[in-house]
Amino acid sequence: MLCKASLLTAITATVLAGCAARPGAGIATLSTTVPASSALVLPAPGTQSIVSVIQRQYTNAVEQQIALSTSAATSGQNFLSIQAFGPAETVAMPGGTLAFRPVQHGAIRSEIRTYFPGRSLAISGNFVRNTYGPFGYAYGRGAGDDGCLYGWQQIRSDVADRDKMRDLGMLQIRLRVCQAGASEAELVELMYGYSIVGGFSGAAWNPYGTPASVDSQIGGPPACRKSGPFRSPGASCRKRRPLARQRRPSPAMWSSCRRRQAARQRPKGRPSSCRRPSASRLRQVRPPANKPASERLIFP
Repeated sequence: MLCKASLLTAITATVLAGCAARPGAGIATLSTTVPASSALVLPAPGTQSIVSVIQRQYTNAVEQQIALSTSAATSGQNFLSIQAFGPAETVAMPGGTLAFRPVQHGAIRSEIRTYFPGRSLAISGNFVRNTYGPFGYAYGRGAGDDGCLYGWQQIRSDVADRDKMRDLGMLQIRLRVCQAGASEAELVELMYGYSIVGGFSGAAWNPYGTPASVDSQIGGPPACRKSGPFRSPGASCRKRRPLARQRRPSPAMWSSCRRRQAARQRPKGRPSSCRRPSASRLRQVRPPANKPASERLIFP
């Protein structure tokens, strides 16, 4: 009787364990390598190439770190990373829950010290924005003549949209890059040019919010700009005169025009010294006493 009870207990425990276990075998690590075609974000065209893509799966997010090619003398790996928050797929061994960290200068400086040990990067105060919204960056010098940049961006919908239980998704972007001889402007272009090509489907997890309406000036007359850096105040607001309506030439005008054209094309005759002047150029003088009046005309 005791043996039967022990056997029943063992069978029950085995069944319960089988129901609680996730299907499939998993790798005892939080990171896996995926092909470059599975990258959720791509670097700017014509810049660094993708070396590898390391993905971490969480219960509420997917994180990828895309390793980029580098030729700099500064130690460390160039990368472009993304954290996409949403209903992640079930895996055998998820990495728990990814905590949300808002963008704060204290946290950013800590990240800079981690990825650029021994280097000093100054956080820029410039207001810059790309296709996805405002972003921040820090720039400094690396080893030799290397220029180094650390960029960050949080893509999230407005609070008004999130209060309506939609547009709940969020993206965190980080860029770490060092390049030989690169200036600040050249490296900032990498933050302008990267592209997000993946994410969670569905309107509930849209991280971009409601798209802005189309400008009312598109397709219409140019707006009246009273001032600007390249125009004097009020220059573009002046009313233009309507074009005068051209009259159709009358037959008399056509005939006069033809006569003038024919006169221009007529071959030249006698030299001008031999031509008889027109009556308007003749003038009378006092005739001599011994000649008739018909021969008293001279040329001016």
